[in-house]
Amino acid sequence: MILLVDMDAFFASVEQLHHPHLRGKPVIVCGDPTRRGVVTAASYEARPFGVRAGMPTAEAKRLCPHAEFVEGSPRKYVEKSLELLEMFLTYTPDVEPFSVDEAFLDLSKLGERGATREAAVAMARTIQQRIADEHGLGASIGIGPNKLIAKMASGVNKPRGLTVLDEEEFRQLFWPQDVQELWGVGPKMSEHLKRLGIRTVGDLGRAGEPMLEQSFGAVGVHLKHAAWGRDQTPVVPYHEGVDPKSMGHEVTLPEDSREEAFLEGTLLRLADQVARRLRGEGFVARTLTLKLRDFRFRTITRQKALTVSVDDHLAIFEVAKALWRANWKGEPLRLLGVSASGLEHKGEGEQGELFVQDDRKKTLQEALDKVRDKLGEASVVPAGSLMHRRDTGHVPFGAMKRKDGRTRRAGPEGAAGAQAPITREGAASQVKRTLRDQKRKGS
Repeated sequence: MILLVDMDAFFASVEQLHHPHLRGKPVIVCGDPTRRGVVTAASYEARPFGVRAGMPTAEAKRLCPHAEFVEGSPRKYVEKSLELLEMFLTYTPDVEPFSVDEAFLDLSKLGERGATREAAVAMARTIQQRIADEHGLGASIGIGPNKLIAKMASGVNKPRGLTVLDEEEFRQLFWPQDVQELWGVGPKMSEHLKRLGIRTVGDLGRAGEPMLEQSFGAVGVHLKHAAWGRDQTPVVPYHEGVDPKSMGHEVTLPEDSREEAFLEGTLLRLADQVARRLRGEGFVARTLTLKLRDFRFRTITRQKALTVSVDDHLAIFEVAKALWRANWKGEPLRLLGVSASGLEHKGEGEQGELFVQDDRKKTLQEALDKVRDKLGEASVVPAGSLMHRRDTGHVPFGAMKRKDGRTRRAGPEGAAGAQAPITREGAASQVKRTLRDQKRKGS
């Protein structure tokens, strides 16, 4: 039996917990509410108005003008996530933090305490009650024989729901539903499937394997098994470590822009962020991806595989800039993003960079990283990104630490940028990084 604990409207609920005057009100968590951006999370009071994560904050303000718009606080969410994980570990050592607000709990090694449906439900109810009593938050829990069913069951009765399904019950519930309801099927995959006449989860389960494999490769066969509720993916306990598959940063620009110098400076800062994360977590990357979104909300991604591994911001920037130059048609852009994938632990296999670096440059980079570790991400940034004075400070670089230990924001004229906008992926990465650090220290 596997449990998936999914915190209800986690970011918004944590804000309501810390600020009692927000309780019972529609709360929308975003970046700086005075600037353009997207909704990170919406409380259940805001959702009936049509507000959802990922939509532009301007649209959210139009739909729910009386909502409280709150700038997200990564530190609060990560701290609360770690507190919850510590509680989950009192029930089973096999806990996998799936994201900052979700965790899988494997009960298979608990014997009679977790082997039966009734025992799993009883444990889930106890966990829900403790989350409410000790943390003042709500959680929905899904229970199933594998991670797929547990994950999908957790969303059936939100908020504060508890759903248990076996494979047959899973098919009875989900086969009539739209194919996009299946975990792993996104909007683009859904469009492709529907062009093949596959409109429901049941249609996917009944589809022929050869046709799916011809259309989608191994992914098609995997999705067919998923439609039947079959999943062999193990729960990987946090103490065994789960390496990230990619690292990236993206930013919504203060206003749509076609100014080349400004866009290039923004790409440089994004490349620096990605490189910093790679080095901080001990990885190098073999593939780089550029993301562009124009003023019509059309999004394209372009990828380049590298012949050598990189963790240097200039190498990443040169590739990102080349992809941008090759694919940008001059239209005003709304969003830019840079990400790295094909990650390898530094020191594994062939290592190198796009440009030969001497010992002096490596020593300098190590010194700059130490400065950021001590003074914050905003303490040192690439000069090239600050040459263009058109409010380049919006690109997130974290808050600067003051001598008194508190933090301050630097304006667009300074070397620091605004605090990084909170994302579920970024917070989840921080949780896993903290767990890895604790493991190294023997905590």
